[in-house]
Amino acid sequence: MTILGRTLGMLRFVVVVGCLASTGVLAGTASAEPDVGNAITVTFFDCTGPAGTPESFDIEKVQNPSVAAHVVGSTVLFKRTSLFVPSTGENVIWGPKDVGEALITCSAIAPSGRLVIVTGFFTGP
Repeated sequence: MTILGRTLGMLRFVVVVGCLASTGVLAGTASAEPDVGNAITVTFFDCTGPAGTPESFDIEKVQNPSVAAHVVGSTVLFKRTSLFVPSTGENVIWGPKDVGEALITCSAIAPSGRLVIVTGFFTGP
């Protein structure tokens, strides 16, 4: 595969992942929410972080350029800071996290079927 082909493939992957997550992120089952337009629901699993971090949780992501996703069943957002694809070594970073926020790392399954590792933090009310 040419460098251009790989770069374009990665760009497509990043756009899809950006629309999904965070979210970070891309797990278990991704399904469309018909009553929310283009929103998808994604499950994060095997999560680690500070005390009180849930082992798994669902996010709902509406396609937009934002990196935050609504945590299903709450008023909290999950802001992704990075996404890593172990099978390819690809890593996407969305910028620095807010100072003082505890990071959470979770596994997820991307629409491509690949395992991804998503890092981010909870924010909101």
